[in-house]
Amino acid sequence: MAFNTRPLRAVTDEDAETYARDGVVCLRNVFDPEWLQAMEGPARRLLIDKEDFGLLPNNPGRYMARTIPEFRRFVFESPLGEAAAGALRSTSARFFFDEIFAKKPQSTDKTIWHTDRMGWPVTPETTMVPSIWIPLTPISHANSLEVIAGTQNEDVKYWLFSPNARKMIRDPARAPHPDGEAMRADPAYAGRFRTWEMAVGDMLVVHPWALHYSHGNPTDDWRIALSVRVFGDDVRWSPRPDCLNIAGVSFDEMIEGNAPGGDLFPLLWSADGARDDDSRYPRGFATTFSAPRRDDVNEYDTFKKLQAADNG
Repeated sequence: MAFNTRPLRAVTDEDAETYARDGVVCLRNVFDPEWLQAMEGPARRLLIDKEDFGLLPNNPGRYMARTIPEFRRFVFESPLGEAAAGALRSTSARFFFDEIFAKKPQSTDKTIWHTDRMGWPVTPETTMVPSIWIPLTPISHANSLEVIAGTQNEDVKYWLFSPNARKMIRDPARAPHPDGEAMRADPAYAGRFRTWEMAVGDMLVVHPWALHYSHGNPTDDWRIALSVRVFGDDVRWSPRPDCLNIAGVSFDEMIEGNAPGGDLFPLLWSADGARDDDSRYPRGFATTFSAPRRDDVNEYDTFKKLQAADNG
């Protein structure tokens, strides 16, 4: 089987310019399909068969690289870091965390329009913490992620629906997320709604400030995508109470103004050739827990419950 360690197609200046202009770029033919096929089997066992991979019961679709060898190998040995850094024009890429998003066959559930910007414990000015969206199954326009091009230029610090934020009262200075569907009728956004047909081996790079949303899945098979978050050159810690917690590292250890580093945030690629292997990255978690887990590993139930409150 072929497992490439460099992008099959080099990331071009045009790709980087598209990302800078639109806040999203679809990079074609980055990975040998074998990379994704190797992860698809475990993903289906996790999602459909509810196999226990030792993941956190409250986050069974996150941190797969901690316990599932195929995901771990992909993070550390695939061209993921190099391709992401190329799109960002960053001289380095560090691993943040991985997450899986899936929609059942014939699902009508949709994810609300949102940005990821304020969910991360980094300075609000940070731009180089994109979401890398990598399909494990073929993607059509009907079940694609959708992004509103150019919204990364709108400096709005939306209130995100992180688990911590859900326990708090929204700061009135922080805007609720907008009604993206109403924006479709706004001439200012005409022609800016982007979806893609994607083959296994392609990847999207989505700017943390860009508004995006997920369709339902009208196909007869699961729609499965891996989302990997990476850190580029401009990332500096700035934890806030409403940010997402990251397993294994406390806000106390995120020193304000410092760049991420250490065993939990390994270097995947750098322009000078330096990179970390997986020898010091955790295998498992610091806590112990019982086996029971959520019935479904997906994002929709949370988003559906929060949609009214987030837009209200």
